[in-house]
Amino acid sequence: MKLEFRHIYIILIALFANSLSVVSQNEIDSLLLKKFPAIIGNIGFATDSTHIVAGDIPRGEITTFNFELYNFGSEPVIFTNGKSNRFLSQIFEPVVLAPNMTGTMIVELDADFELELGEFGAEISIISNDKKNPYKFLNLLLNVVEGVGGANSQIYDTVPHIVFDHYNYDYGHQTRGRVQYHTFLITNNGSEPLIITKVIVPSGITVEDRPLDQLLSGEQSILRLKINTRGRVGVQHQSVLVHSNDPANPLVILGLHGSVRVYPSHKKTSVQCNPQQQRF
Repeated sequence: MKLEFRHIYIILIALFANSLSVVSQNEIDSLLLKKFPAIIGNIGFATDSTHIVAGDIPRGEITTFNFELYNFGSEPVIFTNGKSNRFLSQIFEPVVLAPNMTGTMIVELDADFELELGEFGAEISIISNDKKNPYKFLNLLLNVVEGVGGANSQIYDTVPHIVFDHYNYDYGHQTRGRVQYHTFLITNNGSEPLIITKVIVPSGITVEDRPLDQLLSGEQSILRLKINTRGRVGVQHQSVLVHSNDPANPLVILGLHGSVRVYPSHKKTSVQCNPQQQRF
């Protein structure tokens, strides 16, 4: 009889310990969700919103922001270091973020003197192999104020420097199957010849025209893209990767955004008129 009571006692202890471990894991999950509330795909960001207010930023200086990341998924996520637009570039540490691990995205903002004073919004484009959401976007909101410039200002008088007239194109609402074209203007603002080494486009995007020869200082050329919406439906975020010999910006990321309908808006079905809510 004593042996039976002893066995029961051991079983109760084991059950109690197991319940404690479950509670502990739930508490951990709750803390993670509080720390990384902005979840895009499998990646959580330690920000309250995808719109981040940075405050006053001096014009003519380089400012660095650090964003902590967490991989909520079950597979490693591989990030692509690059330049989101003319003013923003990012580096990931580590580049490969294992499941249930934290990392850092280092964003560098070059508020050069071409920026006008006042409110300014910049989109941070994040590319990864995250199957749930490979293209992620954060909006950095800031107020550009007069600065002293100087040591932090980048100088491009001895290197090639690639500049686009814009870095994101919103093609609005389209009917599936429609084909359209868009052109980005490229300028070499450096003193040395600029060479576009390769342009990588996602499925459905075709390069119609691009610089094949080097661009001398001050020269301009175009990158013309064909956008085919065949086989697509819903909100679209795609990125075009432009590689060059610009030592400061060897990779520039151009964004293509829009939404694709199966039918024109006046022929929507009842199912299409009730879109499901999703995370960012």
